[in-house]
Amino acid sequence: MKTLKWLWIAALLTIGFKFYGLISSGPNSYEPKEMESFVGMVLTFALLSAIWLVLSVIGRAKQAVASRLADRG
Repeated sequence: MKTLKWLWIAALLTIGFKFYGLISSGPNSYEPKEMESFVGMVLTFALLSAIWLVLSVIGRAKQAVASRLADRG
């Protein structure tokens, strides 16, 4: 989970720098391959975010079930 968090932060920073470069260089400065790369980074970031969210929800649900079972026992 810790590694996934660092990958998520690295992806966010990379997307931020790419987006800043896109905004500061104007509308016709990026080639189609660079734009495809940027879209791929955004989709990867969205996928990592979804995985991180699902894993955190599963972890919290697991803790809630374990604490309820411990209270009964």
